[in-house]
Amino acid sequence: MLKKNEMIERLAQKGYTKKNAGIIMDDVMMVIMEALVEGEEVMLHGFGTFSVKEVAPRSMVDLQSKERIVIPGHKAPKFVPGELLKRSVREGFIRT
Repeated sequence: MLKKNEMIERLAQKGYTKKNAGIIMDDVMMVIMEALVEGEEVMLHGFGTFSVKEVAPRSMVDLQSKERIVIPGHKAPKFVPGELLKRSVREGFIRT
């Protein structure tokens, strides 16, 4: 699993300072989160689209009490990979 600090390390290998790479990572994530909270989709061409989906309320049985409970509806983030990302993962290398 690639963690945030490892991503910053990889960006630093591409010529960014670790400080600037960290700032860029934080800012990009914040812009995406702000857009999603405001109901916007975020499309990064070739990489994918971030959006928010509505999850309907549903009922289930509480296994301990055996009572039927209702889980309320809510919003959840969603990511759909773009064609370049899917092809790169499928083929095992990045072709631009």
